[in-house]
Amino acid sequence: MNKRYYVLILVILVAGLLLSACNRSASVSPLATPTTNGEIPFPVATQSQIMKDILAATQTAAALKGTITTGNLPGLGTPTAAGEIDLTPTEVLATATPTAVVYPTPTAGRPSQYTIQVGEFPFCIARRFNVDAGTLLSMNRLTVYSLVTPGTVLTIPQSGSWSNGARSLKAHPTTYTVMQGDSIGLIACGFGDADPNTILAANGLKAGAILTPGQVLSIP
Repeated sequence: MNKRYYVLILVILVAGLLLSACNRSASVSPLATPTTNGEIPFPVATQSQIMKDILAATQTAAALKGTITTGNLPGLGTPTAAGEIDLTPTEVLATATPTAVVYPTPTAGRPSQYTIQVGEFPFCIARRFNVDAGTLLSMNRLTVYSLVTPGTVLTIPQSGSWSNGARSLKAHPTTYTVMQGDSIGLIACGFGDADPNTILAANGLKAGAILTPGQVLSIP
């Protein structure tokens, strides 16, 4: 009886040892130790080979997509022997070339007709379009004593040229200070061969703009 009792105890002990061995947790790989900066090195030495392969494939794909930059950045120089980056620019940016301001030129050729504006008169129009004044007057049944009001439509000769002295009465380009009663047409006539449209464009004005005494205009 006692012998059976000892055998039973032995069987129980062996069974207990076997059960405890099956329940023990598998060995765990040591964790990576943080560096002095608190960062964990990646990849760690205890990673499995498959994890290393996955990481290498990810970095390769990122490099192919351009998300990982290798080499030197353009314009930032090259690393020195000490590993520092020389910030001296290696590329020179091109500077924009200033664009010259171009104003409208006087009417090309001669118009067939022209409407007199405030301050203009037939001899002024003959100078401006380089036509013979006598021909202009006779074609429009005018004389040197005729009064021509704004709004009068003149027929412009298509032959001949100005022959009554210099077309230009004042040197330009220059500036002009507006006086009481001045108009763009009157100012253009004062310079002889100046074009009112060019004066308007040079001063950022529109046709019919009201001038103020003391205002300084650029005369191209």
